[in-house]
Amino acid sequence: MTMKKFIAFISILIVMFFLVSCDYFVLPVVTTSERTTVLPTKINGTITFEDSEYQELAIYHSDTYDLVDIDAYNDILLETKDHIRHANILVNMVLYSQSLPWSTETNRNVISSGSGVIFLADDEYYYALTNYHVIDQEELTLVLEIKAFGDTEFVSAEIVTFDENIDLAVIKFAIGERTDITIIDIYERLYYQFNPGEIVLAVGNPSSVTNNVTFGEFKTMETLNDVNYKVIYHDASISNGSSGGALVDIDGNLLGINTWGLEDSDEYSFAIPNYIVYIFLINNGILD
Repeated sequence: MTMKKFIAFISILIVMFFLVSCDYFVLPVVTTSERTTVLPTKINGTITFEDSEYQELAIYHSDTYDLVDIDAYNDILLETKDHIRHANILVNMVLYSQSLPWSTETNRNVISSGSGVIFLADDEYYYALTNYHVIDQEELTLVLEIKAFGDTEFVSAEIVTFDENIDLAVIKFAIGERTDITIIDIYERLYYQFNPGEIVLAVGNPSSVTNNVTFGEFKTMETLNDVNYKVIYHDASISNGSSGGALVDIDGNLLGINTWGLEDSDEYSFAIPNYIVYIFLINNGILD
């Protein structure tokens, strides 16, 4: 064998070794058109997910990350901002009472207020996610009311299901004549790792400022006291009234439900991750 052939042969072996072994040290990256994540199957009617399994998830990659044209990138951000505002709702728990025993007039007192995000629709109803603590009925006389995008008045809504332990609830309200509602995609980012530093958007109704959108970045998965799963730590500003609102990625896909913040800092915001939301929906019969 000549020296040139020998060198070529060794080069081919090195390339083959690299191709075969690279999967062991290169993180898996998937694009939006190459989904490899498999959703878990039910066991005895329910699904579960351990925090330790998070590190086993694939790394998510959006085609938007590759944009180099600043105008195109800004267009994506503005489209996402508009999209999630149309999926946001204002959620109120209201106490109605007579102003005077002999009067027919009633007083309307908002006991609690928060946010919600529309994730599903059928022929009659929109279905929205929110936090349990937003709709917690400490008094049986409280009425659940919502205002969706474009609404001029509050309308009644119903509680479909809830789980106090993970602070999630599903409510529904009639579709009516609404034509300007969008639905958040809860599947695209399911069972992928969140990318440290990736842009996130939070939508909600802080201090009754409706359909407010803030920008930030995903920091890490964090452990909180009294929560038995890891939560999303990000720095998109949220405050009172943001609870139950959506946290989404740059393309408007659901990452989580904003639930906690610090009163003395805008840099610490926490959300229930999407896979906990998905498990809640599956195990309560909302999704098949």
